[in-house]
Amino acid sequence: MKSIYKYITFSGLSMIVLSIIMFFTSVGLFTARGDYPIIIIKLGEISFILWLPFLIIGIFLAILGIGIYFAKTSK
Repeated sequence: MKSIYKYITFSGLSMIVLSIIMFFTSVGLFTARGDYPIIIIKLGEISFILWLPFLIIGIFLAILGIGIYFAKTSK
């Protein structure tokens, strides 16, 4: 438990990257035309709904992890 800030920061950065991928995927599916399977259409809709909460939570976790790191190193 000494380096919990590493896990929190890594989780936050991973969620930021995931939200960017979700956004571009959902925009690509939103503008695509053609006959796609229903599961792909639903995944695009879910990605478009959830990309912003993932981004906000990722930024929060990244800032929290960096804050914990600086709080521990300043002691």
